[in-house]
Amino acid sequence: MSGDGGGGASLGRFLPDGGVDGEPSTTVDVHLVGMPVLVMRAAREHHDGLMREFRLLALSGGATDDDVPVRLADLTRILGDRYGTTRERRDAELDAAIAAGALTVDQVETVPVAAGAAAAGLAALLAEADAYCRDAVLMTLPRPPLLQRFGDWYTRQFVDQTAGRPPVPWDGPLRAED
Repeated sequence: MSGDGGGGASLGRFLPDGGVDGEPSTTVDVHLVGMPVLVMRAAREHHDGLMREFRLLALSGGATDDDVPVRLADLTRILGDRYGTTRERRDAELDAAIAAGALTVDQVETVPVAAGAAAAGLAALLAEADAYCRDAVLMTLPRPPLLQRFGDWYTRQFVDQTAGRPPVPWDGPLRAED
């Protein structure tokens, strides 16, 4: 099963003209080769829960209290406002692959070249969020090691391929419980 890039970008909020946050850019196809659909589903569920928590914090102003670390307030603003909003992504294709019993899919995402820098920035932000989860500052549990590995592989594909490097297929477990 392969995507055509028409289902919307799954990383950040890309605009239809190929720009990031309103800046036009050239685009590149990022190939996600051998993406493990069950691991992706688990990563998506964890990510959605974390983004809901950040979005709620951003909407409530709860991360601006004096007893909240300044960096957590920054993360709430960035993750809750920028990445916590609803956006189109390729859930239907992933769900169809799971329903069909596929363990992997190959997808192609057409993204602006600037998506590489956005992916690197998002990976760093999520690593910081994991630290707050581990310290029980947030209600969301930290990502388990497999989901961290998957997230690193996923964002690395955007970083590397927007820089002209070839795709690297996923070489880890195909199930979140493996």
